[in-house]
Amino acid sequence: MTRAFEIPTRHWWRRRIPLYASGLAAAAAVDAITPLAIADWLVEIALVYVAATRGGRLETILVALAGTGCTIAGLWTSPADGVPVWMGVLNRMAAIGIIWLIVHLARKRSLAEVQIKVLRGLLPICASCKRIRHGDDQWQNLESYISVHSEATFTHTLCPGCFEKYHAEIHRN
Repeated sequence: MTRAFEIPTRHWWRRRIPLYASGLAAAAAVDAITPLAIADWLVEIALVYVAATRGGRLETILVALAGTGCTIAGLWTSPADGVPVWMGVLNRMAAIGIIWLIVHLARKRSLAEVQIKVLRGLLPICASCKRIRHGDDQWQNLESYISVHSEATFTHTLCPGCFEKYHAEIHRN
């Protein structure tokens, strides 16, 4: 997955631009034949969702802008058919709100993906010293292994039980 304003691949446009262009053309055609207050903007929302889940930030924003423009243009291209204009405007405002909510949520998701580094699978750990085996019979301290393989950092303290144990040992000697 690409990050902030990178071009995803060398020829990403060959696959996606025809999809977006035909989708927006279909949305404009549907707008021209459906009444103003009908929720015919689902095509635009679907295109923004595809861009948000499959593309990078730049692609998502460009498709959202195009979808927003198409949704606004639908105010003039849809037949009124006795429907109050305020209903059409409210309908289109809801669509634009959903489009940009998808963009916002996609951005939050990509930021979360960058921040999360998860350890998965089984970790062979010594039952006594808690070191972790990795590679060819190499053993590494638990804290250093987790620090290398995740974004976690450690601070050290004593739990109340260990504090009492060590405190008693110190005063006994």
